[in-house]
Amino acid sequence: ILTQYHPGVGDERNMAGRGGGGGAIQRDHPVVARILRRWRELTGGRRVRDEDRRTLVACSGGADSVALAVALATVTPKPVLGHVLHDIRDAAIAGADRESVECLSDRLGCGFAERSVFVRDEPGNLEANARRARYPALAEMAGEHGCRFVATGHHADDQLETVLMHLMRGTGIRGLRGVLASRPQGEVEIVRPMLEVTREEIEQLCTTAGLSWRHDHTNDDHGHLRNRIRHTLTPTLKRIEPDIARRASGLACVCAQVTELLSSLVDERLMPSVEIEGGEWSWGRDALRDQQDALLAELLRVYAQRVCLGSGMDTMGREQIEGCVGSIKSDETDPSTHRVGPMVVRIDAHRVRIEPAGEQDKNESRRTDDGEEYD
Repeated sequence: ILTQYHPGVGDERNMAGRGGGGGAIQRDHPVVARILRRWRELTGGRRVRDEDRRTLVACSGGADSVALAVALATVTPKPVLGHVLHDIRDAAIAGADRESVECLSDRLGCGFAERSVFVRDEPGNLEANARRARYPALAEMAGEHGCRFVATGHHADDQLETVLMHLMRGTGIRGLRGVLASRPQGEVEIVRPMLEVTREEIEQLCTTAGLSWRHDHTNDDHGHLRNRIRHTLTPTLKRIEPDIARRASGLACVCAQVTELLSSLVDERLMPSVEIEGGEWSWGRDALRDQQDALLAELLRVYAQRVCLGSGMDTMGREQIEGCVGSIKSDETDPSTHRVGPMVVRIDAHRVRIEPAGEQDKNESRRTDDGEEYD
Protein backbone atom coordinates (compact mmCIF):
# COMPACT_ATOMS: atom_id res chain seq x y z
CA ILE A 1 0.00 0.00 0.00
CA LEU A 2 1.35 3.39 -1.01
CA THR A 3 1.72 5.74 1.92
CA GLN A 4 2.16 9.48 1.62
CA TYR A 5 4.17 10.19 4.73
CA HIS A 6 3.43 13.30 6.80
CA PRO A 7 6.14 14.04 9.38
CA GLY A 8 4.93 13.51 12.90
CA VAL A 9 1.75 11.68 11.88
CA GLY A 10 1.29 7.93 11.84
CA ASP A 11 3.99 5.47 10.79
CA GLU A 12 7.51 6.74 11.45
CA ARG A 13 9.05 4.80 8.57
CA ASN A 14 10.60 6.79 5.73
CA MET A 15 9.10 6.59 2.30
CA ALA A 16 11.61 5.45 -0.25
CA GLY A 17 11.40 1.92 -1.55
CA ARG A 18 9.39 0.48 1.32
CA GLY A 19 5.93 -0.91 0.75
CA GLY A 20 4.30 -2.44 -2.29
CA GLY A 21 2.54 -1.13 -5.35
CA GLY A 22 3.73 0.25 -8.62
CA GLY A 23 6.59 -0.89 -10.76
CA ALA A 24 9.58 0.16 -12.80
CA ILE A 25 9.07 3.34 -14.81
CA GLN A 26 10.34 3.37 -18.39
CA ARG A 27 11.54 6.36 -20.35
CA ASP A 28 8.58 6.10 -22.73
CA HIS A 29 6.14 6.91 -19.91
CA PRO A 30 4.37 10.10 -21.19
CA VAL A 31 5.37 12.32 -18.26
CA VAL A 32 8.89 10.91 -18.08
CA ALA A 33 9.33 11.47 -21.82
CA ARG A 34 8.36 15.14 -21.45
CA ILE A 35 10.75 15.61 -18.54
CA LEU A 36 13.61 13.96 -20.43
CA ARG A 37 12.98 15.99 -23.55
CA ARG A 38 13.10 19.25 -21.62
CA TRP A 39 16.14 18.09 -19.61
CA ARG A 40 18.01 17.42 -22.86
CA GLU A 41 16.98 20.82 -24.27
CA LEU A 42 18.32 22.58 -21.14
CA THR A 43 21.58 20.62 -21.05
CA GLY A 44 22.90 21.24 -24.55
CA GLY A 45 20.29 19.87 -26.93
CA ARG A 46 21.03 17.33 -29.63
CA ARG A 47 24.72 18.16 -29.86
CA VAL A 48 25.39 16.69 -26.40
CA ARG A 49 25.35 12.97 -25.58
CA ASP A 50 23.58 11.80 -22.43
CA GLU A 51 26.86 10.63 -20.91
CA ASP A 52 28.03 14.27 -21.06
CA ARG A 53 24.93 15.59 -19.25
CA ARG A 54 25.74 14.09 -15.85
CA THR A 55 23.26 15.66 -13.45
CA LEU A 56 22.77 16.02 -9.71
CA VAL A 57 19.10 16.04 -8.71
CA ALA A 58 18.30 18.36 -5.81
CA CYS A 59 16.21 15.91 -3.81
CA SER A 60 14.34 16.86 -0.65
CA GLY A 61 12.21 13.72 -0.64
CA GLY A 62 9.10 15.64 -1.71
CA ALA A 63 6.93 14.44 -4.58
CA ASP A 64 8.44 16.83 -7.13
CA SER A 65 12.07 15.84 -6.54
CA VAL A 66 11.16 12.14 -6.25
CA ALA A 67 9.43 12.28 -9.64
CA LEU A 68 12.41 14.09 -11.17
CA ALA A 69 14.78 11.45 -9.78
CA VAL A 70 12.58 8.67 -11.18
CA ALA A 71 12.58 10.27 -14.63
CA LEU A 72 16.30 10.94 -14.85
CA ALA A 73 17.11 7.49 -13.43
CA THR A 74 15.82 6.00 -16.72
CA VAL A 75 18.89 7.28 -18.61
CA THR A 76 22.58 6.42 -18.45
CA PRO A 77 24.50 7.59 -16.54
CA LYS A 78 21.99 7.79 -13.74
CA PRO A 79 21.87 11.00 -11.72
CA VAL A 80 23.31 11.63 -8.29
CA LEU A 81 20.68 12.52 -5.68
CA GLY A 82 21.89 15.47 -3.63
CA HIS A 83 20.23 16.28 -0.32
CA VAL A 84 20.78 19.43 1.73
CA LEU A 85 20.13 19.30 5.48
CA HIS A 86 19.15 22.61 7.09
CA ASP A 87 19.58 23.42 10.74
CA ILE A 88 16.26 25.31 10.74
CA ARG A 89 14.26 22.06 10.65
CA ASP A 90 13.51 19.73 13.53
CA ALA A 91 16.41 17.28 13.76
CA ALA A 92 14.20 14.18 13.70
CA ILE A 93 12.25 15.37 10.65
CA ALA A 94 15.42 16.46 8.85
CA GLY A 95 17.01 13.09 9.57
CA ALA A 96 13.97 11.23 8.24
CA ASP A 97 14.02 13.38 5.08
CA ARG A 98 17.67 12.53 4.54
CA GLU A 99 17.10 8.82 5.10
CA SER A 100 14.22 8.79 2.63
CA VAL A 101 16.42 10.27 -0.10
CA GLU A 102 19.25 7.84 0.60
CA CYS A 103 16.79 4.93 0.40
CA LEU A 104 15.40 6.32 -2.86
CA SER A 105 18.90 6.49 -4.32
CA ASP A 106 19.42 2.83 -3.39
CA ARG A 107 16.14 1.79 -4.98
CA LEU A 108 16.84 3.69 -8.21
CA GLY A 109 20.51 2.72 -8.36
CA CYS A 110 21.67 6.33 -8.17
CA GLY A 111 24.54 7.91 -6.29
CA PHE A 112 23.81 9.82 -3.09
CA ALA A 113 25.41 13.00 -1.75
CA GLU A 114 24.59 15.23 1.18
CA ARG A 115 25.62 18.56 2.60
CA SER A 116 24.62 20.40 5.78
CA VAL A 117 24.07 24.15 5.86
CA PHE A 118 23.88 26.26 9.02
CA VAL A 119 21.80 29.42 8.85
CA ARG A 120 19.86 29.48 12.12
CA ASP A 121 22.08 32.15 13.67
CA GLU A 122 22.25 34.38 10.60
CA PRO A 123 20.27 37.64 10.59
CA GLY A 124 17.23 37.99 8.34
CA ASN A 125 14.57 35.57 7.20
CA LEU A 126 15.46 31.93 7.97
CA GLU A 127 13.73 30.45 4.91
CA ALA A 128 15.38 32.98 2.60
CA ASN A 129 18.79 32.34 4.17
CA ALA A 130 18.32 28.59 3.80
CA ARG A 131 17.40 29.00 0.14
CA ARG A 132 20.47 31.14 -0.54
CA ALA A 133 22.70 28.57 1.17
CA ARG A 134 21.13 25.60 -0.61
CA TYR A 135 22.25 26.38 -4.15
CA PRO A 136 25.99 26.77 -3.39
CA ALA A 137 25.78 23.50 -1.44
CA LEU A 138 24.16 21.76 -4.41
CA ALA A 139 26.80 23.20 -6.76
CA GLU A 140 29.59 21.92 -4.50
CA MET A 141 28.12 18.42 -4.46
CA ALA A 142 27.68 18.50 -8.22
CA GLY A 143 31.32 19.49 -8.72
CA GLU A 144 32.54 16.76 -6.41
CA HIS A 145 30.61 14.12 -8.40
CA GLY A 146 31.55 15.37 -11.85
CA CYS A 147 28.08 16.76 -12.61
CA ARG A 148 27.80 19.76 -14.92
CA PHE A 149 24.12 20.29 -14.08
CA VAL A 150 21.89 20.52 -11.03
CA ALA A 151 18.23 19.72 -11.73
CA THR A 152 15.51 20.98 -9.41
CA GLY A 153 11.89 19.86 -9.22
CA HIS A 154 10.10 23.18 -9.78
CA HIS A 155 6.93 22.49 -11.75
CA ALA A 156 4.01 24.19 -13.49
CA ASP A 157 2.05 24.79 -10.28
CA ASP A 158 5.11 26.45 -8.73
CA GLN A 159 5.29 28.64 -11.81
CA LEU A 160 1.63 29.61 -11.54
CA GLU A 161 2.05 30.53 -7.87
CA THR A 162 5.17 32.59 -8.61
CA VAL A 163 3.53 34.52 -11.44
CA LEU A 164 0.49 35.23 -9.26
CA MET A 165 2.70 36.40 -6.38
CA HIS A 166 4.53 38.79 -8.66
CA LEU A 167 1.27 40.11 -10.11
CA MET A 168 -0.05 40.80 -6.62
CA ARG A 169 3.10 42.63 -5.59
CA GLY A 170 3.28 44.60 -8.83
CA THR A 171 5.56 43.50 -11.62
CA GLY A 172 6.53 43.92 -15.25
CA ILE A 173 7.63 41.55 -17.97
CA ARG A 174 10.66 40.40 -15.98
CA GLY A 175 8.53 39.35 -13.01
CA LEU A 176 6.17 37.42 -15.27
CA ARG A 177 9.10 35.16 -16.21
CA GLY A 178 8.47 33.44 -12.89
CA VAL A 179 10.96 30.68 -12.11
CA LEU A 180 13.72 30.58 -14.73
CA ALA A 181 14.22 27.35 -16.66
CA SER A 182 17.99 27.62 -16.24
CA ARG A 183 20.64 29.83 -14.71
CA PRO A 184 24.33 29.54 -13.79
CA GLN A 185 25.46 28.72 -10.27
CA GLY A 186 29.22 28.95 -10.08
CA GLU A 187 30.71 26.29 -12.35
CA VAL A 188 27.44 24.42 -12.87
CA GLU A 189 24.07 25.17 -14.44
CA ILE A 190 20.79 24.99 -12.54
CA VAL A 191 18.11 23.45 -14.79
CA ARG A 192 14.38 22.97 -14.21
CA PRO A 193 12.98 20.42 -16.63
CA MET A 194 9.53 20.05 -15.01
CA LEU A 195 8.14 23.58 -15.40
CA GLU A 196 5.53 22.27 -17.86
CA VAL A 197 4.53 19.32 -15.65
CA THR A 198 1.73 19.78 -13.11
CA ARG A 199 1.72 18.75 -9.47
CA GLU A 200 -1.06 16.25 -10.21
CA GLU A 201 1.02 14.58 -12.93
CA ILE A 202 4.00 14.44 -10.58
CA GLU A 203 2.07 12.71 -7.83
CA GLN A 204 0.54 10.28 -10.32
CA LEU A 205 4.04 9.41 -11.56
CA CYS A 206 5.22 8.71 -8.01
CA THR A 207 2.15 6.54 -7.39
CA THR A 208 2.71 4.59 -10.60
CA ALA A 209 6.32 4.01 -9.55
CA GLY A 210 5.19 2.69 -6.16
CA LEU A 211 6.90 5.52 -4.29
CA SER A 212 5.51 7.67 -1.52
CA TRP A 213 7.03 11.02 -0.64
CA ARG A 214 7.78 13.34 2.23
CA HIS A 215 5.42 16.21 2.99
CA ASP A 216 6.85 19.50 4.24
CA HIS A 217 4.40 20.76 6.86
CA THR A 218 5.60 24.36 6.38
CA ASN A 219 3.77 24.29 3.04
CA ASP A 220 0.52 24.23 5.03
CA ASP A 221 1.30 27.48 6.86
CA HIS A 222 -1.09 30.11 5.50
CA GLY A 223 1.11 32.83 6.96
CA HIS A 224 3.12 32.69 3.72
CA LEU A 225 1.64 34.31 0.63
CA ARG A 226 2.65 31.40 -1.60
CA ASN A 227 0.79 28.94 0.61
CA ARG A 228 -2.33 31.12 0.72
CA ILE A 229 -2.29 31.21 -3.08
CA ARG A 230 -1.72 27.45 -3.26
CA HIS A 231 -4.55 26.49 -0.92
CA THR A 232 -7.16 29.17 -1.68
CA LEU A 233 -6.67 30.92 -5.02
CA THR A 234 -5.19 28.17 -7.20
CA PRO A 235 -8.01 25.65 -6.60
CA THR A 236 -10.56 28.28 -7.68
CA LEU A 237 -8.60 29.08 -10.83
CA LYS A 238 -8.32 25.38 -11.68
CA ARG A 239 -12.07 24.94 -11.37
CA ILE A 240 -12.49 27.71 -13.94
CA GLU A 241 -9.61 26.55 -16.18
CA PRO A 242 -8.11 23.15 -15.31
CA ASP A 243 -5.02 23.77 -17.46
CA ILE A 244 -4.19 27.13 -15.86
CA ALA A 245 -0.82 25.97 -14.46
CA ARG A 246 0.57 24.92 -17.84
CA ARG A 247 -0.79 28.10 -19.42
CA ALA A 248 0.96 30.20 -16.79
CA SER A 249 4.16 28.28 -17.49
CA GLY A 250 3.80 29.06 -21.20
CA LEU A 251 3.29 32.76 -20.43
CA ALA A 252 6.40 32.76 -18.24
CA CYS A 253 8.44 31.23 -21.08
CA VAL A 254 7.28 33.93 -23.52
CA CYS A 255 8.07 36.69 -21.01
CA ALA A 256 11.57 35.26 -20.52
CA GLN A 257 12.13 35.51 -24.27
CA VAL A 258 10.85 39.11 -24.33
CA THR A 259 13.22 39.99 -21.47
CA GLU A 260 16.16 38.58 -23.44
CA LEU A 261 15.11 40.74 -26.38
CA LEU A 262 14.95 43.85 -24.18
CA SER A 263 18.41 43.12 -22.82
CA SER A 264 19.80 42.84 -26.35
CA LEU A 265 18.13 46.15 -27.25
CA VAL A 266 19.89 47.82 -24.31
CA ASP A 267 23.21 46.72 -25.80
CA GLU A 268 22.19 47.80 -29.28
CA ARG A 269 20.59 51.18 -28.54
CA LEU A 270 21.97 52.46 -25.24
CA MET A 271 25.41 51.02 -24.60
CA PRO A 272 27.12 52.63 -27.65
CA SER A 273 26.61 56.09 -26.09
CA VAL A 274 27.50 55.22 -22.48
CA GLU A 275 30.53 56.70 -20.76
CA ILE A 276 32.06 54.34 -18.19
CA GLU A 277 34.36 55.40 -15.39
CA GLY A 278 34.95 52.69 -12.81
CA GLY A 279 31.52 51.59 -11.60
CA GLU A 280 29.76 54.68 -12.95
CA TRP A 281 27.78 54.64 -16.20
CA SER A 282 26.57 57.96 -17.60
CA TRP A 283 24.71 59.27 -20.61
CA GLY A 284 23.62 62.57 -22.01
CA ARG A 285 20.04 62.86 -20.79
CA ASP A 286 18.68 63.45 -24.28
CA ALA A 287 20.03 60.04 -25.35
CA LEU A 288 17.72 58.37 -22.82
CA ARG A 289 14.73 60.69 -22.68
CA ASP A 290 13.13 59.47 -25.90
CA GLN A 291 13.55 55.74 -25.18
CA GLN A 292 10.64 53.50 -24.20
CA ASP A 293 9.95 53.10 -20.48
CA ALA A 294 10.48 49.33 -20.68
CA LEU A 295 13.92 49.79 -22.23
CA LEU A 296 15.03 52.25 -19.53
CA ALA A 297 13.75 49.91 -16.83
CA GLU A 298 15.74 47.08 -18.38
CA LEU A 299 18.84 49.33 -18.47
CA LEU A 300 18.66 49.62 -14.67
CA ARG A 301 18.45 45.84 -14.34
CA VAL A 302 21.33 45.34 -16.76
CA TYR A 303 23.44 47.66 -14.62
CA ALA A 304 22.50 45.69 -11.50
CA GLN A 305 23.51 42.45 -13.19
CA ARG A 306 26.76 43.60 -14.77
CA VAL A 307 28.14 46.07 -12.24
CA CYS A 308 26.53 44.90 -8.99
CA LEU A 309 26.77 41.24 -10.11
CA GLY A 310 23.10 40.69 -9.34
CA SER A 311 23.46 41.59 -5.68
CA GLY A 312 20.48 43.56 -4.44
CA MET A 313 18.27 42.96 -7.45
CA ASP A 314 15.57 41.67 -5.09
CA THR A 315 15.37 45.20 -3.63
CA MET A 316 14.52 46.82 -6.98
CA GLY A 317 10.85 47.65 -6.49
CA ARG A 318 8.52 48.57 -9.32
CA GLU A 319 7.75 51.96 -7.77
CA GLN A 320 11.48 52.75 -7.51
CA ILE A 321 12.05 51.87 -11.15
CA GLU A 322 9.02 53.73 -12.44
CA GLY A 323 9.89 56.84 -10.40
CA CYS A 324 13.44 56.88 -11.74
CA VAL A 325 12.36 56.32 -15.36
CA GLY A 326 9.73 59.05 -15.01
CA SER A 327 12.36 61.53 -13.79
CA ILE A 328 14.71 60.71 -16.67
CA LYS A 329 11.96 61.40 -19.19
CA SER A 330 10.46 64.47 -17.51
CA ASP A 331 11.12 68.09 -18.43
CA GLU A 332 12.31 68.83 -14.89
CA THR A 333 15.80 70.37 -14.83
CA ASP A 334 16.48 70.44 -11.08
CA PRO A 335 18.90 67.68 -9.96
CA SER A 336 17.33 64.58 -8.44
CA THR A 337 18.66 61.38 -6.88
CA HIS A 338 16.96 58.00 -6.92
CA ARG A 339 17.88 54.84 -5.01
CA VAL A 340 16.92 51.82 -7.05
CA GLY A 341 17.92 48.63 -5.24
CA PRO A 342 21.72 48.31 -5.32
CA MET A 343 22.32 51.53 -7.28
CA VAL A 344 21.92 55.28 -7.09
CA VAL A 345 20.75 57.19 -10.17
CA ARG A 346 21.63 60.89 -10.32
CA ILE A 347 19.79 63.05 -12.84
CA ASP A 348 20.44 66.67 -13.73
CA ALA A 349 19.43 68.86 -16.64
CA HIS A 350 21.97 67.31 -19.01
CA ARG A 351 23.19 63.94 -17.72
CA VAL A 352 22.09 60.69 -16.12
CA ARG A 353 24.61 58.88 -13.92
CA ILE A 354 24.29 55.42 -12.38
CA GLU A 355 26.64 54.23 -9.63
CA PRO A 356 26.64 51.52 -6.96
CA ALA A 357 24.87 52.49 -3.75
CA GLY A 358 26.96 53.00 -0.62
CA GLU A 359 26.37 50.74 2.37
CA GLN A 360 24.00 53.26 3.99
CA ASP A 361 22.01 53.52 0.74
CA LYS A 362 21.79 49.73 0.48
CA ASN A 363 20.52 49.37 4.03
CA GLU A 364 17.87 52.02 3.52
CA SER A 365 16.62 50.45 0.29
CA ARG A 366 16.58 46.84 1.50
CA ARG A 367 13.13 45.23 1.51
CA THR A 368 12.07 42.45 3.81
CA ASP A 369 12.46 39.05 2.16
CA ASP A 370 9.62 36.80 3.28
CA GLY A 371 11.41 33.69 2.09
CA GLU A 372 8.69 32.77 -0.39
CA GLU A 373 10.49 33.46 -3.67
CA TYR A 374 11.79 30.60 -5.77
CA ASP A 375 15.27 31.30 -7.08
